[in-house]
Amino acid sequence: MDPAALDVAVARAVEVLAEGGLLAHPTQTVYGIGGAVSPGVDRCAARMKGRDPDLYPLLRIASDRAALLAAFPGLAWTDAASALADRYWPGPLTLILDHDSSSTVAVRVEAHPVTRRILAAWGAPIGSTSLNVTGTPPAAKLAEARLCLERMPEAGVPTLLVEAGDLPGEPASTIVSLGADGPRVVREGAITAAEVLQCVR
Repeated sequence: MDPAALDVAVARAVEVLAEGGLLAHPTQTVYGIGGAVSPGVDRCAARMKGRDPDLYPLLRIASDRAALLAAFPGLAWTDAASALADRYWPGPLTLILDHDSSSTVAVRVEAHPVTRRILAAWGAPIGSTSLNVTGTPPAAKLAEARLCLERMPEAGVPTLLVEAGDLPGEPASTIVSLGADGPRVVREGAITAAEVLQCVR
């Protein structure tokens, strides 16, 4: 994407977020879909995917760690979280952290340059989940992303596909839970379980 086109795409993406709409956006691995952090937007994205938002909440992605900590001051930001973030963010690592002592939130600093530009311009995290109907593979190719959006139910809100070409797909991001029982690898992906445990040891 040339600089002028990127500027236009970023500006339009921020407008859609402000309108309570959805972005189909690139990540380091596959296309994702989501929007401004709110229960209504989360439910809309989950409805398009055909899944229960209460059972599978959207993760929160940001352009940097400071934006996450500002948006979620109740995060239990531990030494292990700092060690993993220092080493692997921005990148394919999602951390599940205790939040306000009564819930958890999954967070990541996104690595894809286009989405990072959007997040920086928006000035806050957004909710995000993989772009796919539940039970089907996530969209990694641009043509797959377009087809997926065509086949999904109508969102009922503005929906923008931020085109960034074909994405690599695998390996998926690694998901690590950092609750009171210590580090636990929920899903091993681009970062191995051994690497995670070595980092926090």
